[in-house]
Amino acid sequence: MMTDGIVADISELIDLKRYARSVKFHPQKKIVRAGNHVSKIRGRGMDFAEVRNYQPGDEIRHMEWRITARTGKPHVKLYEEERERPVVVIVDFNPSMYFGTRVAFKSVVAARLASLIAWTTVKQGDRIGGLLFSADRHSEYVPMGRDAGVLTLLSGLSQYSKEKNFHYEISGKPLSQALLRARRVIRPGSILVLISDFYNVDNIVKDHLSRLRVNNEILAYHICDPLELSPPRPQQYAISNGSQELLLDTADDKVSQAYSLYCDNRIENLRAMLKSLHIQYAQVTAEMDVAWVVRGTFPRRN
Repeated sequence: MMTDGIVADISELIDLKRYARSVKFHPQKKIVRAGNHVSKIRGRGMDFAEVRNYQPGDEIRHMEWRITARTGKPHVKLYEEERERPVVVIVDFNPSMYFGTRVAFKSVVAARLASLIAWTTVKQGDRIGGLLFSADRHSEYVPMGRDAGVLTLLSGLSQYSKEKNFHYEISGKPLSQALLRARRVIRPGSILVLISDFYNVDNIVKDHLSRLRVNNEILAYHICDPLELSPPRPQQYAISNGSQELLLDTADDKVSQAYSLYCDNRIENLRAMLKSLHIQYAQVTAEMDVAWVVRGTFPRRN
């Protein structure tokens, strides 16, 4: 049940649970451990990797006795273990997100997307956490499992979507500040899901993302309104930021071309930066089916 698109009601975010599907995580790195049985923790298992010489600290129960007897030297079994992957959604609720010309505000699209990712994560058996930020505050949610963890996060998403004190003339909080906080609190080995319109990107963002990328997977969802992708139909439009107004004449070819060039360059620059860091990029608009988006992009394309 979707609401009017101005705010994300908690009931609609809870309702998204029915669209969640189990997915398989594909971490780029696996860790090798000594062991002789399959782990039952969170449904994760261990696949046999190799046998190596015994090293001080290895447990006797992990010995490979047949090779030890044949070679006369102690050996242990090694297994590759797929690690638990906590998922942390970092969601931008800066003033520019409270905008939309079709279907819903970008802030609502972001809340819906984050919610479905949260439901998908716990359905898989992993923990979900979050870092939500606006121009004047931020909230942190420690990764938790089961529905209780999701509901706490969903409550925050709904509350942020209902912000009443935003003003378009107020500068948004730089994304770099949220990423700096993420570097301090997010556990290595996590999957970070960055949801934003990427208007408040400064020169430090790339460095923070690069450092986060060393020990984590990162997915970037770019929330866009159709007006941010191409100019509206040829006509004169009165545009205001709440304190100033201007007249946009898209019937003027030069204006229309400059508008298109700005939109294209902004997106290409963002995509190029993320690609250089091996971060997956996905563009999302309010007209897209959020369930389809999640199924096609989360946790990552194979």
